[in-house]
Amino acid sequence: MSDNKPFNRWIVVIGAVIIQLALGTIYTWGVMTIFVSPYLGLPRELTVFIFGVGLLAFGLSMIFSGQFQQRIGPRKATMIGGIILAVGVMLSAAMTTLIGLIITYGLLFGIGIGIAYVCPIATAQKWFPDKKGLISGIAVAGFGAGAFIFNYVISALAVISIPLMFIILGVIYAAMILSGALTLKLPPADYRPPGWTPPPPTAGVSSGLDLTRNETVKTKAFWMLWLMFTLSAISGLLVIGSFAAFAKLTDMIGNPLYVISATDFVLLGGIAALFNGLGRIVWGKIADTLTYKKTMMLMFTIQGVLMIAYFFTNASIPAFMALTCLIYFCFGGNFSLFPTATADLFGLKNVGANYGVVFSAYGIAGFIGATMVPTFYAAFGSYLLLFVTMGIMSFAATALTIILKPPKS
Repeated sequence: MSDNKPFNRWIVVIGAVIIQLALGTIYTWGVMTIFVSPYLGLPRELTVFIFGVGLLAFGLSMIFSGQFQQRIGPRKATMIGGIILAVGVMLSAAMTTLIGLIITYGLLFGIGIGIAYVCPIATAQKWFPDKKGLISGIAVAGFGAGAFIFNYVISALAVISIPLMFIILGVIYAAMILSGALTLKLPPADYRPPGWTPPPPTAGVSSGLDLTRNETVKTKAFWMLWLMFTLSAISGLLVIGSFAAFAKLTDMIGNPLYVISATDFVLLGGIAALFNGLGRIVWGKIADTLTYKKTMMLMFTIQGVLMIAYFFTNASIPAFMALTCLIYFCFGGNFSLFPTATADLFGLKNVGANYGVVFSAYGIAGFIGATMVPTFYAAFGSYLLLFVTMGIMSFAATALTIILKPPKS
């Protein structure tokens, strides 16, 4: 990768996908908890806090990781994040208490993901200013697809030994992240792909500015974007956290609404994870054509309709599975559209640092979505009111997108 030789920018994208496949294993918790909860002798309602703390640590560490990778470079930052993640997973092999796993598979795992996550996205976007939406989607597609692959790896290893499972997973994750990090080379300053000329700023969509993180957080556009991310992400995360419990509801006389085996739940979780990854690519590509703003309005509105309709799938297993996958598809779009919006609103130069702060919204939404489903269900007394509320929140994100304007200075 000598600087005097032509560099194939798609190598960065390949490395980004490899890294994200490992980082996306945080979404395997739905399968992991099937084995970890009885291993600890605790109900899933308690062990879900491991997942919740992991998501919170992931989102909040992103506040600092963006500037951290700008200071030391994306390659070194990714390696540091990968090492912290792998150490956390491998240390989990020695933990037999809830607090122990919250520290190792929650806190350390989440911090490692947060440090490494933004590096491949920001690097790939700088190599592809002509395809920001598509490349953001491809770069993070692995994050959604990683759960599909490792759901089956975890299922196979857990029946042998829980401690051995954690050790093998840690080694695999470290190998993937460290090898992917080697591809993260920054382009020259003010890089432009051959034959491409930057288009003029689009009125109401892009600013044409390059703002620092401190300047970004002082804008109205940042806080609107942050709130949009929170509203949209929490809707998808509540479905991820509740679809298994919702499927196990009974009717008025105690008969199960669904008869879905544990094996089928693993399959559904895997297929939904693929839709999550596919949504990142498709919505990102649409954003390159329609602009991120029009694409967000479309995606949030569709998600709102799906959330309200979701409750009424209790009469049909195929409808339940189809809408679960479609909600995952919309949820995945957040992770290509928000980095694209961040780049257009606040500039490519500091996109890593700026998106890191925007992404803190996901940490808040992740913790609430992962841990508060039983509380919400008890408060609302019905999944119908819960899903309708989530639909309204998605429509609120649409309304905010309509009035979102780029900063002028």
